[in-house]
Amino acid sequence: MYHARLTVQVKAGRFKEHLGIMEKMNDLVRSRGWTEATYWIPTVGVANQFIIETEYSDLATFEREGAASFSDPEVMALVKEAVDCIVDGSIRSELIQNLASTDMA
Repeated sequence: MYHARLTVQVKAGRFKEHLGIMEKMNDLVRSRGWTEATYWIPTVGVANQFIIETEYSDLATFEREGAASFSDPEVMALVKEAVDCIVDGSIRSELIQNLASTDMA
């Protein structure tokens, strides 16, 4: 199992707009049959932080959906809209693996 997390800081006054764009993104990925994201905010911590999380059963699915989304004009248009709402330099991505699903456990 792989867990992808993208953390950004949204510009002041743009949080609702950014959330709306991300909800459109989920509608679009759902229509493509891809993995939907869940959205999180810290209870305390960095102001206007927005966390996007997705879970994949395997690395191949993560890679396949990633490649498909980067070549999809509608997805990329929404990404461009979302990036306009984000503080420059605040994007951080992670891909973590559940040890129970590996031979290392």
